[in-house]
Amino acid sequence: MTAHFETGSVVTSSQPLRGLVGDIGGTNARFAIAERVGGKTTLANFKSLECEDYKDVYDALNGYFAMIGGKPQLDFTVVAVAGPVKDGAIQFTNLDWLVREDLLGQTTGARKTRLINDYAALAFALPHLGDADTKTIGSVKTGFGNVHAVMGAGTGFGASVLVGGEFGPYCLSTESGHISFAPVNDYESEILRVLRKKYGRVTVEMLLSGPGLVNLYHAISAIRGEPAHDFTPAQITHLDGDDATGSRYTVEAFLDIMASVCGDLSLAHGATSGMFIAGGIAPRLIKHVDELRFRARMEAKAPLAHIVAATPSRIIIHPYAALLGSANALTDVQITA
Repeated sequence: MTAHFETGSVVTSSQPLRGLVGDIGGTNARFAIAERVGGKTTLANFKSLECEDYKDVYDALNGYFAMIGGKPQLDFTVVAVAGPVKDGAIQFTNLDWLVREDLLGQTTGARKTRLINDYAALAFALPHLGDADTKTIGSVKTGFGNVHAVMGAGTGFGASVLVGGEFGPYCLSTESGHISFAPVNDYESEILRVLRKKYGRVTVEMLLSGPGLVNLYHAISAIRGEPAHDFTPAQITHLDGDDATGSRYTVEAFLDIMASVCGDLSLAHGATSGMFIAGGIAPRLIKHVDELRFRARMEAKAPLAHIVAATPSRIIIHPYAALLGSANALTDVQITA
């Protein structure tokens, strides 16, 4: 396993526990059936549904059950959502869906239902990821302590922390994407100057996200005195082939800033056991990561550079990590109590 936790006695059931797990973003809703027994988890019946094809999540779930041949008997339901969960519910901002735990439970028939943030789900996946599920950046393989963190850039920027506890790991969700961007050289100070004129305060998410890539591209084009096209994030990162439209300068700056933030969050959250990078963008840019350059930026944290230098950094490449984490967000005791 890539993430190891020192814990006390964790009670696991010898009887199989079956759950419906989900991962809902603004465009797609992904579902699977999880089977847990003796601390091991398997996922089956993966389906990805277009959110716009369904009036609400409950309609989507009924559609999913129809696809897999009917609703199975379920012990738990855990659904990860891209946003903050308040009082057991979330109202999506870019999707006309209100999702409530109580109605999820009624739809699935599960005795225990939970909504969690998508980066909390990724954090809960960490103890269950194998070596093949991640790509290590640099030579550091093993950290120290009992705290891991996961961060990532997609539509926005998210981060969560997983801490080993007496009764198993527990998760702390954060709003780390809204901390201020901290340039570390004159070039990045120029990027900040350009974006500050447009936005005022500049946050990490305004650089490390899909919209952030567009912000970076326009700022760098202005600094270089070059015309900026109306490119999407996918076009900006498309660097290879005869049809390449990408900006290598933008991708380099994006990865440099991501490495720096990775080191910052390792210190801020005490995540000396390991920093994991998820989200939709980083896995697509793996082949462009200069590992020595990334680690140099990540570790440039004097006077505590030695702490970050001993912290592993990995990119999550497991295709269903959020579903795997959702399947393990509740303990056996929480499910069966």
